[in-house]
Amino acid sequence: QKERDIELDLSELRDERKVIAGHAGMNIEVRRVAYRDDAYADVRNLREEASRYRRVNNVLQAILIIGSLAATGASAIIGQIPEVRWVTLGITFIVGISNGFMGYFKYKERSFYLQQTADAIETEWEAVEVGVARYKDASDETARLALFVDEVHHLKSEQKKRQQSLEQPPDVRGSKES
Repeated sequence: QKERDIELDLSELRDERKVIAGHAGMNIEVRRVAYRDDAYADVRNLREEASRYRRVNNVLQAILIIGSLAATGASAIIGQIPEVRWVTLGITFIVGISNGFMGYFKYKERSFYLQQTADAIETEWEAVEVGVARYKDASDETARLALFVDEVHHLKSEQKKRQQSLEQPPDVRGSKES
């Protein structure tokens, strides 16, 4: 818990630095450098969140697989041991709950999109550092930095839109995708 408190404090300080830089009329280049520096922390945070969602999805998926097999096996022996019907009922109930959570909260999709955004930001980070891809034709460091900030901002924006879409109830999600 101590590490999380430190990370939260660090995040708050970074946000405060951005606000101060904006209000102090600091040079846009200085703010862009700070944004670039924060991008790697964003990659780490996105990956950690993706890992959490992936773990939840994997646990629920395991419950689904094992529970389905156990329920099938238990229902096969109900004829010989009638008391097993309650076990079968409990197992199928847990499997149903797991399936419902997976379908409603879309843990796998959340994990995938977070990981995809983290990978894309990291790719941009590496490209700007060595001056390749879209950054190779930029005239100087200032131009590369401006392109980088623009692209990372776009990637984060897209991630927020995907996250908001996943947070919509399934019936609203379905109508927006059409």
